[in-house]
Amino acid sequence: MINKLLGVVSVFCLTYTVNAQIDYNVMPDVTSTILINDVHIQKSPLDSFGLGDILIEDGIIKQVAREIEAPYDARIIEADSAFAYSAFIDPLSHTGIPETKNAGERPQVKFPGYPPNDVAGITPEKEGIQLLDPKDSSISSWREAGYAIVHTVPRGRMLPGMGALISLQGDKASDMILKENTSMFFQFRGSRGFYPATVIGVMAKWRDMYKKSIYLNKHEEVYKTRSAGMARPTSDQSVEALIPVSSNQMPVFMKVQKSKDVFRALALQKELGYKLVIGGVQQITPALPKLKNTGVQVLLSADLPKEGKSDEKKKDKKSKKEKSDKEKLNKEKSDKEAKESKDKKEKEKKSEDDPETKALKKKKKESYDAYVAQAAMLEKENIPFAFSMIDVKSKDLKSNIIKMIEAGLSQEKALSGLTTEPAKILGIDKIAGTIENGKLANIMISDKPYFQKESAIRYVFVEGHMTEIEKKEKKKSGASSSEGTLKESLIGTWSFTVEIPGETQSGNMTISEDGKIEVVADNSPDETDVADDIQFDEDNVTFDLSINNNGLQMILSFDLEFDGDSYEGMVDVGEFGSFPISGSKISSPE
Repeated sequence: MINKLLGVVSVFCLTYTVNAQIDYNVMPDVTSTILINDVHIQKSPLDSFGLGDILIEDGIIKQVAREIEAPYDARIIEADSAFAYSAFIDPLSHTGIPETKNAGERPQVKFPGYPPNDVAGITPEKEGIQLLDPKDSSISSWREAGYAIVHTVPRGRMLPGMGALISLQGDKASDMILKENTSMFFQFRGSRGFYPATVIGVMAKWRDMYKKSIYLNKHEEVYKTRSAGMARPTSDQSVEALIPVSSNQMPVFMKVQKSKDVFRALALQKELGYKLVIGGVQQITPALPKLKNTGVQVLLSADLPKEGKSDEKKKDKKSKKEKSDKEKLNKEKSDKEAKESKDKKEKEKKSEDDPETKALKKKKKESYDAYVAQAAMLEKENIPFAFSMIDVKSKDLKSNIIKMIEAGLSQEKALSGLTTEPAKILGIDKIAGTIENGKLANIMISDKPYFQKESAIRYVFVEGHMTEIEKKEKKKSGASSSEGTLKESLIGTWSFTVEIPGETQSGNMTISEDGKIEVVADNSPDETDVADDIQFDEDNVTFDLSINNNGLQMILSFDLEFDGDSYEGMVDVGEFGSFPISGSKISSPE
């Protein structure tokens, strides 16, 4: 019975799958000459050109002027007084690099205190560009969010490998490369069950490898000039990969989310002396005095915590689902459960007036406000920074930046954090980051000023290649059997792969225009499970599947978060636990 249940559960515990898809939004190039006509041009964060035209030739901005006569072979884009910005640049992300299948499995190691480097997550010799998948859905997702260039790094633990600068345009990895091996990516993320497992262990391992790279470099240099009578340098590709770092030819991009890790990163850099960029920073205010005048560059995470209302909303939704599950499994107890639920709500309502509850809510609100105001604090302290998207969903980008602006960040600084500052940090400010003659034709066009809540991106040009973005309808009626509003982008067939210990399965999930959700596993193609209690809330979808296993009624509860052509979330199987779920879009309705 349990095996049969787990077989059903494993259908829905998804790991990442990549499906090569045709990007129908990218317009085929019929000419390399494009004239963008009648557009408000924001040349840089501080330079508003006003209404004018932009001429693109062979992927380069040829001219910016009040009025440009269209060349005979130009494709004319009528912008209708929309707003043009330099397309955004992401200085630290995993864009284009899929998650490794079976990454959560723990390998068998004979000596946990001295595991092989690759098992311990130490692979500095690995090149991110070799892992790049041009068809990964994150590429189109971030391009449609206004991005043209990203600094992408491998996934992993302590030292996943070297980052690369890529353009979000091209059918092959070789077409997308702007610059290979631009950085060494580091995290305070130890191995699971092996050395280095702790933060202290990671720091010790980093010091050891860094110093070994200095000695190895010196040994190799001396050996080149006088090898006679000298032992040949020992080959160690992991240590050798760090020589560009220890010789100050390659910066280290450290992912440091909390202020404690910021302090650790600054201490290590001061001790060892390499070029350092701290990225994905979520908590930086306590470290500002220490950070000043260090020369260390900052990549602030554009991720924000959910506000209290969202948490309460999830809590209410979970409570509702729990109540629904119990009623389906044991109907005769429904009256008793309803009374208990009512008493519980009355008790919670009374507690809202409790002084301790009010104080706790106030403290949480102050903590949230301080978190959102960090960007404004960096601006106030005159510390340059760019925005990092390594842990951010593309759909959350603009709303999160707007919240930071409402908390005191200037629009000019917000725009520089998306354009000119990342260009400087990555050393590409001569070719990208502003709309100027001779620079790459990386341009984002929105129908209104970008930082207005109701604005929508209409076009994104990446080296002159145009992606036209269909404006999404605000309202779409859902089915009577579901709640909320079904977004048109969710309609279609989605693949899934499920992995639990000892078993991997896959299949398809279809979301119909009427709000119906059907799930079919590859190992049972003739059986279709139909979801109930479906709820749509923007990009969040929750639903249940009722499973009858030899008389035992089980409810599988799904909570999925969609982001472009992919999704992830959790499926709750009651006493059997919760499992991660993710997948990608196969097709849309014709």
